[in-house]
Amino acid sequence: MDEQEVWGRFKAGSEDDFSLLYRHFAPIMLRYGNRITPDKELIRDCLQQVFFSLWKSRESIGSPANVQHYLLKSIRNEIIKRGNRAKQHESLPDNYHFELEDSHEQTLIQLQTAELTRQRISELLSQLPARQREVIFLKYYANLKYEEIAAIMDIGQDSVYKTTYKAIARLQQLLHNSALLLLALFF
Repeated sequence: MDEQEVWGRFKAGSEDDFSLLYRHFAPIMLRYGNRITPDKELIRDCLQQVFFSLWKSRESIGSPANVQHYLLKSIRNEIIKRGNRAKQHESLPDNYHFELEDSHEQTLIQLQTAELTRQRISELLSQLPARQREVIFLKYYANLKYEEIAAIMDIGQDSVYKTTYKAIARLQQLLHNSALLLLALFF
């Protein structure tokens, strides 16, 4: 799918291309939303609002360089906006809820060996701060570039580099410590 061509036809009023955008990007947007908040109803409402707003303002919005980046940022902003209705809009604190667990469906599909590996990785990731987990998700699960992650999270690109480096260094340290523990148990 050529995102720019589909986006252009959507802006021109093509309902088929609007549906194509929804079918293509809604699953990753839902997964990303699930990482930010456990409130599934809020996520679905935000997803619908993002696409409703897109359709409503299709003639006046620009053409983003990366449609996935634009839509992930849109749903993140909508979740934050709705999550903070009672108080004024703030950026997310460092200790906000951000899960990096794989979905139940994916777990059932994996082979037993892959399942054990994933459980171990999830265990290690859960020991990271929320912001580091979010960066890891956007970089390695959503396959975004550093500058796209910076724009989505409203932080500098240098901060994304540093946060990614710290997350990977911490994961290596945790992995090394658990390997040493296993060695100590068996020898």
